[in-house]
Amino acid sequence: MRGRLFAFGAMLAAFLACTAAFGQTPAELLIGRWELASQQRVVDGEAKPDLPVSDETRSTIVFSTDGTWQVFASPHRGSRGTYRWLGPDRIESTTIEAPVPAGNGATRTIAVGVDDRQLTLTVTLSAEELKRASAQAKPGAHYPQTLVIVSTLRRLPG
Repeated sequence: MRGRLFAFGAMLAAFLACTAAFGQTPAELLIGRWELASQQRVVDGEAKPDLPVSDETRSTIVFSTDGTWQVFASPHRGSRGTYRWLGPDRIESTTIEAPVPAGNGATRTIAVGVDDRQLTLTVTLSAEELKRASAQAKPGAHYPQTLVIVSTLRRLPG
């Protein structure tokens, strides 16, 4: 009897946790601290191997209720900006401060997939956007026509 009662209690707790997250909107779920878990690139339609997350590339992004975001990364590589929802699965993000001055003021549409544990941000960049954002753009350098970056992040406590 005690075992059944424990199993029922565990099942009820799991149900309540799921229903609490179920009632939240993507805008509510986005708020918080997220750590980069993996990043994939698709260059002109061709998927490249996932980029490993190392001490040098480890980063945390914080989305706040006031429509701002901030990336905390290795020294001198953080950035910050604003965001606004365009729909249930897209935000418009504007960078206010970037590690590369050419990135300041950049506005991009980002696809968002979010639940209570995982966040996926997908941005598609054109060759022109890549040239503008490049710190060392060189005449005649080859840029892909499209670069899709899929960043998967996991929620951090607190």
